[in-house]
Amino acid sequence: MTASTPSAATPAPLPDPADAARLQSAAEEAASMGEHPDYEAATRERWTVAASEITTMLLSGAEEEEVLEHIVKVAMEVGSADAAALVLPGLAGELTPEIVLGSGSHDLLGLIMPRDGMSWTALTSGEARLVPSLAQKPDLKSDPLRRYGPALYAPMGTAEQPVGVLLLLRAIGAHRFDDADLRRAQSFAKQAALALVLADARQAQALATLVEERERIARDLHDLAIQQLFATGMQLEVVRRRAGRGLDKAGLIAILDEALTSVDSSVREIRSVVRSLRDPDAASGVVERLRRESSLARTGLGFAPSLLIALDERSVGDSAADEETFDSIVTGTLADDVVAVVREGLANAARHAHASSVVARISLHTADRDVTVEVEDDGVGLDGASGRKSGTWNLAARARQHAGECTIGDSPTGRGTLLHWHAPIAFASIS
Repeated sequence: MTASTPSAATPAPLPDPADAARLQSAAEEAASMGEHPDYEAATRERWTVAASEITTMLLSGAEEEEVLEHIVKVAMEVGSADAAALVLPGLAGELTPEIVLGSGSHDLLGLIMPRDGMSWTALTSGEARLVPSLAQKPDLKSDPLRRYGPALYAPMGTAEQPVGVLLLLRAIGAHRFDDADLRRAQSFAKQAALALVLADARQAQALATLVEERERIARDLHDLAIQQLFATGMQLEVVRRRAGRGLDKAGLIAILDEALTSVDSSVREIRSVVRSLRDPDAASGVVERLRRESSLARTGLGFAPSLLIALDERSVGDSAADEETFDSIVTGTLADDVVAVVREGLANAARHAHASSVVARISLHTADRDVTVEVEDDGVGLDGASGRKSGTWNLAARARQHAGECTIGDSPTGRGTLLHWHAPIAFASIS
């Protein structure tokens, strides 16, 4: 970091140079006004405007270094200082001026501040400090600071959450900073620090949202594309085995045609994921999507699974109005997860259950404000099944996102497996 070189990133708009010149001129005029009745109010307003500029820059996406440089610049101008520095925690926990401006400030860049010095005192206490003259301070250990007279140390942040220290310096023999200067500079520094902390929190939240979205995409691709391609692989394995036994050409072509259809379906599903990311409202209703999943599962299972969709114990297939109500309540990520759970349950049955029948039951209860998904097969059960657990983890993760639950156990019939997935529905979705 340099004394005055702006950030290499594309900067957000800075205040107009003419405005900065007027700000400096106003500060100098105000300083010459002494105890003029309007001086205090005018100075407070300038500090307030300066703090607002910092917040505006952060909201407009300016780089942090650029914002820090602007903090030092406007503080020096509004505070009628000859030099200014922003002292920040550096490597090995040391405090050092990382941004410096003004007369003779280059020698301050990178200076290590002593642990018992004013910078550390201001940082750890969270309180601003005044020094009548650094040149005459007998215990001053940083020689480059001796070229200055009056100094003001304004901590950015609090003692519990320190950010740095804003240091304002005036030439030897210049008018001292007073208590009013101290209050205004400290208020400005704390507001600037708050803006920086909020900007960091906003970036952290954006990063967390990005990570969550990537995880959702990964789950959707796993549930959509990988499951379908797995079924295609099973078909091609059948082709390989039958080809080894000398199956006729027409039979092989028929199986390959089914495999190609499955690949086309996978491509469409991946496109659907991408389309839903761009325009979530473009997706079909959840009932139609569930029917499509049931139809697609036929390839992997070798037979058609049963699909039962109910709204308050009524079969949705019996009423177009009930289907519309179901689609209007189970929407967004909840709809995506309900479809994915059914898909995963049917895929697990195809891979591991060796079942002769599978039923998927999706029930919406408006009185209880919840939706339940059950996928039950008559296969070998949990003890006889084997395979990776990534799909099971996905089901549990989807349930947790809605404060729901997911269990996989033996079927109550005594044969096969029952997947039970449950999630509450927000009040607004039903009202």
